[in-house]
Amino acid sequence: MTCGGGRVLTPRDMHWPSQVSALGRGAPLVLFAQGDVTTLRLPSVAITGTTAPNTHETHMTIELATGLADRRWVIASGMAQGIDQLSLSAATAMRGRTIIVGAEMLRDTEVVHDSVRVSELPLTKAVTAREQHRSRLLLAAIATKTIVVETGESSNAFLAAEAAIAIHRPVGILAQASMKKPGAERIDPHSRRSMVRIASVTDADRLR
Repeated sequence: MTCGGGRVLTPRDMHWPSQVSALGRGAPLVLFAQGDVTTLRLPSVAITGTTAPNTHETHMTIELATGLADRRWVIASGMAQGIDQLSLSAATAMRGRTIIVGAEMLRDTEVVHDSVRVSELPLTKAVTAREQHRSRLLLAAIATKTIVVETGESSNAFLAAEAAIAIHRPVGILAQASMKKPGAERIDPHSRRSMVRIASVTDADRLR
C-alpha cells in the first residue's frame, strides 16, 4: 500500500471515519485508502444509481453533484459506470472533494487532489459478490446521507439505500424514479415511505 501511495487505517488512526461504527458488529476493522484521508470525516452525500442512465437521469446526476459540491458537500459514490461515475466526474469538474468507495484498491491509479479512494480490501486479484455487497454498505456508512437517482436490473443502488435506512441515515430518491424497479422490492413499505423525493439541488441539500 505504501509503495502504491496508499495507507492502512484502523480505528486507532486519527483519520479513521468514526461514522462507520453505525454498522455495529458489521463495521470494518481496517480500511485501505489512497488520497486525502481527511476527506473521510467530512459531511458527504452518496449519489448512486443505475449503470445505464437515460438522458434525464444523466442531467439530474450532473446537476445534483455539481450543485452539492458547490455547497461544500463531499460527493461519495462507488466505482460502477453510469450514475456513480457521473456524480464523481461532475464533482471533480467543480473542484469538489470526492470519496470513491470500492470493493478493492486499484493498481497504478491516481486520486485527484482533495479526494480519497477507500476499500476494505487491498490490491487483490479476485472480488466476490459478498465483497461487492460490503462496498455498498461501506458507502452508506461513510456518507452523511444517500441519494438514489435511479435503479435498473443490474443496479446495486438499493443496497446502499437499504443500508442507509437501516442505520437511520437520510435517504432521498429522484422524484421521477420508480420504486417498482428490480431491487426496490427488497425495501419494506415502511422504509420506502421514509425515502424523501428529491426534485432539485435544494431538496438534496436540505435532506435530513
